[in-house]
Amino acid sequence: MIDFLSICIAYAGFLTAVIFGIAGVAGLFRFPDPYARLQAGSLCGTTAVFSIFIACIAIAPERSIAARIIIIGIIFLVSAPTASHIVARFTWNSGIMPWRPKGTKRSADMYAQEKAPVKQQNKTD
Repeated sequence: MIDFLSICIAYAGFLTAVIFGIAGVAGLFRFPDPYARLQAGSLCGTTAVFSIFIACIAIAPERSIAARIIIIGIIFLVSAPTASHIVARFTWNSGIMPWRPKGTKRSADMYAQEKAPVKQQNKTD
C-alpha cells in the first residue's frame, strides 16, 4: 500500500513538473518584456524543479538519498531566486524599461527620472 501511495505521489509530482515546465516555456514566448519573461521562467521553473524533488523524495529507496535530495532542494531554494534577481538587476541597469500599454501614466521619462543618479555633495572638512 505504501509503495502504491509513493508511486502515485511521484507520478503527480512529475505531471505537475511537466505542466509548470510547459507553462514557463509558453510564458517565455508570450510575454512582452524581459521582466515578465524572467518571472514566468523563474516561477514556473522553480515550481517544476520542486515538484520533481518531491517526486524523487517519494520514490527514494533509502532515507540517505532523500536527505541528499532535500539538501539539493535547499541549495536550489537559495540560488534560483538569487540568479533571477541578478539577471533582473542587470536588465534594469542596462536601461531596458518594463513594457507599459500606450496611454498609461508612467512613461519612459518618469523611469529616466527615477533612475537618474543622485549627486552627492563633497564635504571638505
